[in-house]
Amino acid sequence: MSQPFSRLGYVPSAEELIEIAFGRASRSQKRIPKGPVETRVRAKERDRVRIAGHELVKRLRKIVARFPDLDALHPFYRELADVLVGLNELKKALGALSKASRVIDAIRRSYLIKLRNAKTVREMGLLRREAYGRMASVVQRISGYLGFLRKAVSKLARLPSIDPEAPTVVVAGYANVGKSSFVRAVSSAKPEVASYPFTTKNIVVGHRETPHGRIQIIDTPGLLDRPLSERNRIELQAILALKHLAKTIIFLIDPTSTCGYPLENQLRLLEEVRKGFPGVPLLVAINKADIATGEQVEAVEEAVGGDVFIISALRGDGVDELVEEAVKAIFGAGAKA
Repeated sequence: MSQPFSRLGYVPSAEELIEIAFGRASRSQKRIPKGPVETRVRAKERDRVRIAGHELVKRLRKIVARFPDLDALHPFYRELADVLVGLNELKKALGALSKASRVIDAIRRSYLIKLRNAKTVREMGLLRREAYGRMASVVQRISGYLGFLRKAVSKLARLPSIDPEAPTVVVAGYANVGKSSFVRAVSSAKPEVASYPFTTKNIVVGHRETPHGRIQIIDTPGLLDRPLSERNRIELQAILALKHLAKTIIFLIDPTSTCGYPLENQLRLLEEVRKGFPGVPLLVAINKADIATGEQVEAVEEAVGGDVFIISALRGDGVDELVEEAVKAIFGAGAKA
């Protein structure tokens, strides 16, 4: 599934729009009717005004039409769009383009009538130039909005392609605890690597077929791998967006501390994630069981309490059982992976 901003295309500047529209109008090859010079000039000038206005209106409306209905966006993508560019500013810019297209269309129709009633060649030339000037003025007035949209498109296009309707397992834990290895181990096919504009790393999206349909497993490096208290506003809102996706969270712990973070830090992050996603089932797994000592595993079990899964994402030990538990958390106790 492609993300809703993947086909926005290029947003031209005001100068580019004007140059394209007036250039096409001047190159018009429409057959000029025979008759008096006034008849021929009138037809030519009306045709230029018609084409210039039509091009501007068409291109402005096309820019607006390529954007999805912002009010109908899934909350996940709505949150992310708001973080990146600001939804209110985006709506304002698109509204300005829509209004400009209506104004230009009204100018076009008004000057076509004036040109039809013009008596002299001189008057016809003046009216056409006047129409051009008014159309160009409208486009120049929305120059700032066009610039805003051009920057917005470059940011929104980088959002990952995630199906917000698919049952999703979010993998959390400190960096280097084996989250990406886990996603690879449990995915039915090779996981996708997509850009995530809130971090310096790429998001990893895996999929797994189950008897209940496909589920998504995502690792969000740079978001759920350090304390929420260290987050800035943008990162916190990006994390908030994940709440609209997560049907279950798998939190991985490295008991060997080879990830570079002591167990006490990992346990504190576990509690922050638990509090940050209230109501979302959270499964805790000890990874790297292939290199961990019995004492290290027991220390985590004792500190966490309750059910803890022991896995090795690298070797695949225990990962199927963990995923089956995640599927049960999503679809019900009788569900199987």
